Amino acid sequence: MKEIEYIQVGDYQLPNLKVEEMHLNRFGRAKLDYLKKHDYLLYFKLLSKNELNDYLLKVQKEADDLYDRLVEEYKTKWNVTEELKQNDQMKWVQMMNNIKSCVDEIVYKTLLN
Repeated sequence: MKEIEYIQVGDYQLPNLKVEEMHLNRFGRAKLDYLKKHDYLLYFKLLSKNELNDYLLKVQKEADDLYDRLVEEYKTKWNVTEELKQNDQMKWVQMMNNIKSCVDEIVYKTLLN
């Protein structure tokens, strides 16, 4: 955690709230957007403590891990194999798109709201 810098404004010292440049993927950006629109209190609390970046990166990692794990589970459950990919590429693409859509929805509902 970085130390908070303060700026002098008249007789007051106010925290210099800067949002660091973050390299977020779609899950991180979705959580940031959700915080700004629906949980501004938590957003401001994290921002004022200079913990927003760490929080978003943690949520993003959890979402990525859940996404990867669920895709593999669904591939096994729905029998989407490399053999299917070699024998019927269109069906494989269709099944993978379905899996990714389902998993996206699960991740968004579970971790990002």
